[in-house]
Amino acid sequence: MQIAVIYDFAVNKGGGDFVMLNILEALNNASYKVSLLTSRPKGLYESAEFFGKPVPNVNICHVRVPSYLRHPYTIAYIACEVAKIKGDAYDAYLVSDDIPKYIAGQKGVCYMHYPHASRFKFKEYIATKYKTTLRGRLVWRLHRTIFPKFYLINGKPKNWLFIANSIVTRRHVAETFHVDIEDIALLNPPVATRKINEIWRNSSLEKENLIVCVGRFEFEKRFTDVIQALARLKKSVDVKLSLIGFRYDERQLVKAIKTFGLDGNVELLVNAERESLISRLLRAKAIVHPTPHEPFGIAVVEGMAAGCIPIVRRRFNGPWLEITKEGKYGLGFSDLGELTNAIEKVIEFYDSFDVEAIVARALKFDEAEFKRKFVNLFENFMTA
Repeated sequence: MQIAVIYDFAVNKGGGDFVMLNILEALNNASYKVSLLTSRPKGLYESAEFFGKPVPNVNICHVRVPSYLRHPYTIAYIACEVAKIKGDAYDAYLVSDDIPKYIAGQKGVCYMHYPHASRFKFKEYIATKYKTTLRGRLVWRLHRTIFPKFYLINGKPKNWLFIANSIVTRRHVAETFHVDIEDIALLNPPVATRKINEIWRNSSLEKENLIVCVGRFEFEKRFTDVIQALARLKKSVDVKLSLIGFRYDERQLVKAIKTFGLDGNVELLVNAERESLISRLLRAKAIVHPTPHEPFGIAVVEGMAAGCIPIVRRRFNGPWLEITKEGKYGLGFSDLGELTNAIEKVIEFYDSFDVEAIVARALKFDEAEFKRKFVNLFENFMTA
């Protein structure tokens, strides 16, 4: 059976690449013949190296796209070219987040982290830069105008399987595409929890008065809230903070660190190697996830696998609803005061937490479990 995966690795580095690496690996292990259709052939190797995973044994087809195109329009261009040249040569297509119109009539699977189509409806998921500057608003208006010309934004093709990464994404996709929620499969993303946990178990490092935040350096991640909480604690508790993420707009963080006089308490690791992330998690007592609108939150699970207590925002988001089960496996907060108290509690009383229960929760999201469930969903869909 021939499967075409349309995806560009290493464009927006993060959990999405790790998910697709696992999907390629799962399909390959299940003996499917997989072709990766991409405008960035080297991206697969870059992502595999970054995450410390083997390069999946797939056929890489380089589709050259115009240099002026940016994601997600590069994916639409690839789909258009493949539809013209290959037609229905593949038994199924697989894409991430959104379905290009050119292949909507074929059989396919879309794994949704959070589709662009839903961002038009749920504006809280629009990046801040597209809402606060004139240039950003103009770019978003243009994006909203031309996106429907290339992608589906309404209705679910009967020959496509929608898979949502979380309760949040599933509900929003159902409302966006006007389909019953039961018509969307739910499969949480893979996390390298067993590998991280094994490193932690075998490590001689001890937990320190360190907290970690992980994510792309965007304003909406709300890392500045954690900096403010740290400033409140500075006089009573000696706490260090590691902010780890991909380059985006870290100027706001640099400014906040200086404003609150926390140069000696906060380190900013931009585009850090994965080894640096893991080493911080091994030593940290808590991983803090302050983002209000987070569909899932892979970094939270990674921290839990390394024995970190998760401190997450208490609202309709993945870390609170799905990962910590509304505080059963960690702490929640709604405002700056609660965040400050939660950090202080973990720093002072880390040994009183049921760390083993938190680790056990993290292991349920391991990549091996994801691959097993994904193949089952895929095979059931293909034989239906």
